[in-house]
Amino acid sequence: MHSSFFFKFSALIASVAAGDVINPRDESPFTTVKDNRLVYQFTNGTTIENIAVRSSGSLLVTLSSQPELYEVDPFNPESPKLVHHFSGYLALVGITEVSPDVFTLIASNFSAGTAVSPGSWTVWQVAFDDEQTEISKITDLPGAEFPNGMTTLETTPNTVLIADSAAGVVYSVNTQTGEHQVVLEDETFKAAPGSPQPIGVNGIRYLDPYVYYTNSFGPLFGRVPVNGSGGAVGDFEIILTGIIGDDFAVTPQAAYIAGNPTNVVTEVKLDGESKFIAGNINSSLVAGATSAQFGKTAQDSNVLYVTTTGTVNATFTEGGKIMALDLDTE
Repeated sequence: MHSSFFFKFSALIASVAAGDVINPRDESPFTTVKDNRLVYQFTNGTTIENIAVRSSGSLLVTLSSQPELYEVDPFNPESPKLVHHFSGYLALVGITEVSPDVFTLIASNFSAGTAVSPGSWTVWQVAFDDEQTEISKITDLPGAEFPNGMTTLETTPNTVLIADSAAGVVYSVNTQTGEHQVVLEDETFKAAPGSPQPIGVNGIRYLDPYVYYTNSFGPLFGRVPVNGSGGAVGDFEIILTGIIGDDFAVTPQAAYIAGNPTNVVTEVKLDGESKFIAGNINSSLVAGATSAQFGKTAQDSNVLYVTTTGTVNATFTEGGKIMALDLDTE
């Protein structure tokens, strides 16, 4: 989610800084960051929204400041490649890999300075091969209010799930036919009454058999078991409250949640224990952290790549960037 949504949230941010919104515990060992490095930084004013990883190890990032998808080689990042400029749109948001080197993303006429254009949300496919990249439209989402995070329902071919942050629902989309419908809806997807913005369910990841999710203004992190259609087959479980999370990476042991606008990465174990492992409220290390994914090669399987908007407390700005956090999970 773009950091400008949070400019009104000074009281909430202050409470996070004071430690009274989320209370990390140290009852068992947590991951430590052995090292960090800047992979690539865009020019000031450029904001990164989300990230996916190709099988080659290259990183794909969507920009929310302009409708562009970039590819960055984390081992040779000097020259990022513009994969595609989506003409007729203002921003890109969620992205997920649906099959090897085939990705689905969301484009919209949304920007930080303007209202969302109704009916402007569109799902696109980006397919890579050795000779060319094929870009094709899958479907419009005319009834959607604010589609945001996206994940692949890996048990069902050609199916992605999309979190609608404003409506507080999750859609399923068939990437072959374009058919889409609401498959999940719950109070834990809704923003809390009186929230500065009506932004609820945000980041979403599938790890069989659960859909994990953040709710920015719940604020909480939760999960629900789902079937092959994406529908709930059990209770919606709140794992942790008080965490202002955006998108995240998840493993069978823990989630690594990007904190926007809290400028942190939080490790949340699936029993609810949590700890900040990178950044702080006044830090620019992961300024306006928006998403996270682990590397896919032998060289970077323990590296967490974190994307940012580059905004700290709505006062300091820098170009959105990709940070590599080398994690020690022993």
